[in-house]
Amino acid sequence: MVKKLPPLILLGRGTFSLKQFRADCYEAARTLHARVLEVKGSDYHSYSVCNMQLPAYHKCNSINVTILRNGNYPIIGFSSTQEAPFIFLDVPRLQEVFEALGYEVWSKEYLETDPIEEHITDLTPQEIEDYNYWRPNQIGQMVFNFYD
Repeated sequence: MVKKLPPLILLGRGTFSLKQFRADCYEAARTLHARVLEVKGSDYHSYSVCNMQLPAYHKCNSINVTILRNGNYPIIGFSSTQEAPFIFLDVPRLQEVFEALGYEVWSKEYLETDPIEEHITDLTPQEIEDYNYWRPNQIGQMVFNFYD
């Protein structure tokens, strides 16, 4: 079964509060004993970002993770890069915390999926136009984009 993308997910400059996302990032950092490096939004992207340094874990050094939050939906993805093209990753400890805060965390596997017709059937005409123009090759490129 294909998970359809909801309407307005590509436009992403809508209803969500950067202030709430910032508060949630700091709550996640407190829970995990991590450090928030930066939280920022943009009028030119369909997402906001939180750069976080996670502490050493299970014989691994600390790692920096970029948390991507869609602008219209409480959808989160994790990346090892701070800017596009994103390299998506799964961070189970961080996923648990954000899901407890009410977010839907999309997996690396799903974000790297090639979009097909069934994914985009519920998108708005403007989003279909953007999709056809930009031709993203991953779901993640659609959900966390900088289309103008």
